[in-house]
Amino acid sequence: MNSKNRGGAYIRAAYAFTSLLADLLRRLGEHNVLEEPEDVLGLEPDIVFGRQDALTMVETKFYRRSSPPPSSTFKRALEHTADRGIRMGASTIVLAISCPMGSRFMSVAEAFPTVKVWDETKLFEMAAPFPDILAQLEELLEADTPKSAETLSLGLPTFMRRSAADVTAEPKRGKVLADALAAIDRGREMATDFENACINALKYLFEHDLHGWHEQSRTVDTLHRRDLVCRILAKAAEVWRLMLEDLGSRYVVFEFKNYSKSITQNEIVTTERYLYPSALRKVAIVISHEDCADSARAVIAGAMREHGKLIIPLSVPEIIDLLNSKDEGSDPNTYLFERVDQFLLGLGR
Repeated sequence: MNSKNRGGAYIRAAYAFTSLLADLLRRLGEHNVLEEPEDVLGLEPDIVFGRQDALTMVETKFYRRSSPPPSSTFKRALEHTADRGIRMGASTIVLAISCPMGSRFMSVAEAFPTVKVWDETKLFEMAAPFPDILAQLEELLEADTPKSAETLSLGLPTFMRRSAADVTAEPKRGKVLADALAAIDRGREMATDFENACINALKYLFEHDLHGWHEQSRTVDTLHRRDLVCRILAKAAEVWRLMLEDLGSRYVVFEFKNYSKSITQNEIVTTERYLYPSALRKVAIVISHEDCADSARAVIAGAMREHGKLIIPLSVPEIIDLLNSKDEGSDPNTYLFERVDQFLLGLGR
């Protein structure tokens, strides 16, 4: 998990998943269960337990069960888990996911015969003797206890069976994009560089959800310029389908603010003007270096409450964390869903 820069909603869900699994392992009698130990051979696994000479390492990935990530994301999670387990010298390597293993995941899993996967079904089976943990699991995963299912064992691809010292890994795509974004100085001079870095990051994060990527679009009256406009794909993840089907927004507007300070209500008011319900544009995502000011949050709440326009502010640290986490197999759509869900749940009258 390890999501230091993510918003509170995602941290609560992902951490709750890891914490609940650690509690379950303790109840099952596993010895020396450590949750997110700070430093194990320079690594930060989610859970480790057992004797040092028979260590089990568990990586957790919190996915929305109603909208599992693409197979490529699951494959990255397996690769990341396998690599971390090998470097730790773990006797048993486990990837725990919060959704069922569908046929897509099973197909990917066949290439990884030494990493065990604990999916939703397996976790419910493990929790069955403990009604209190079972109830917490049902609430967290928003699922009913399923019938018995077989445990799936997954493992390493051939190229990862060599010693980690024998392999010089190239930087992963997310890290390269994150480093490029972090290197940009704030201010007008690097505004174009900031915009390009954000667009490249978004194309990687939401490659299966958005299409079009129309940069620097200008409205017919030539007065308003939007940094980026994308079309939501029909088979996009749950959070994008919420925007498409529930809010009636076929398109998403992105704004990139390379400001040295937090964005204020003035910038949000300008962004809101770009949203036209009649043109199927009711959602905007604003990316800036800092969290937005309280005045901006008030305007964001008003836009949703009074006009049904959804404006989502994201900070550069959040984007960087999502990029690095996607390299490790996390699904950025899970985080985005939690952000939107918590915002709508907390929206006052």
